[in-house]
Amino acid sequence: MIAPTVDAQTRNGIVYVDLPAGMAAGGARAGMFARGEFDTGAVRALILPQSAVVLRDGFSYVLQIGGDARVRQVKVATGRRFADVIEITGGLDGTARVVAAGGAFLAEGDTVRVVDAAPATGAR
Repeated sequence: MIAPTVDAQTRNGIVYVDLPAGMAAGGARAGMFARGEFDTGAVRALILPQSAVVLRDGFSYVLQIGGDARVRQVKVATGRRFADVIEITGGLDGTARVVAAGGAFLAEGDTVRVVDAAPATGAR
């Protein structure tokens, strides 16, 4: 069983392993070191920058942009977090346009001006 979180700085996590009955008695002792690898698989997921998710009254929301450039607060269910992104597990489909940052300063029905994100530049 793998713990649900891993320390981002040390990349250490807790893992519980069942050992065969004979190994526990004679081969493994408290304080010994073990190394292993886990294939956790890959799953397609809807992710957003954490700055796009606003916490209000104990719930997670995103501000969805409608065709009239007005924002609508949408309650979402969140999942795993990694670095600066968060998984959206419910309440939003993958085609929705949302406010990526600064949503805490907006209210339901506010009008916004949509700008495209600057293209990412990589070091060469």
